[in-house]
Amino acid sequence: MNPRRPPDDPVARIRSGDIGTYETLFRVTHAPLVAFVTRIVGTHAAAEDVVQELFADLWIDRARLEVRTTLRAYLFAAARNRALNVVRRQRVELAFERPERQEDVRTLHPSPPQPDALLDDNELRQRVAAAIASLPERARLVMELRWRAGLTYAEVADAMGISIKGVENQLARALKRMREQLG
Repeated sequence: MNPRRPPDDPVARIRSGDIGTYETLFRVTHAPLVAFVTRIVGTHAAAEDVVQELFADLWIDRARLEVRTTLRAYLFAAARNRALNVVRRQRVELAFERPERQEDVRTLHPSPPQPDALLDDNELRQRVAAAIASLPERARLVMELRWRAGLTYAEVADAMGISIKGVENQLARALKRMREQLG
């Protein structure tokens, strides 16, 4: 809660359960919110559902309502986030409804790897692990954070207390050395 809001502020009034302020807010912002959400989700009916749920949740959770900007900006941001969630959910549903093609089945059930390929893959992994282990400690740590842990350059830089350029330099040196070792 933001204690600095004056008692006549709409957020404070809604938080305290003022149904009149809530109804006024609904009447004033409902149509613009539906129009905005329709552009994101594609249908008026889906947009209506998003906005209705937004207002229902707003009223249910009004005691915990915390608005750092204007109430209108808060509603539009919340509506956008909910609309994007609907779009993501629609994409997942469409992917499951799509008829399976032969290529899809092959990717779902790939043929087992051949023994030679398994041996080659295992040997390569061992060689790469040995090459990484032979790197200087700082370069090895940068490689492990970037490629094994999946951190971004900025996250690696923060974790190690170096600049992003320092991360780039360490990775470049490490990769050059590994290329030389792996031939």
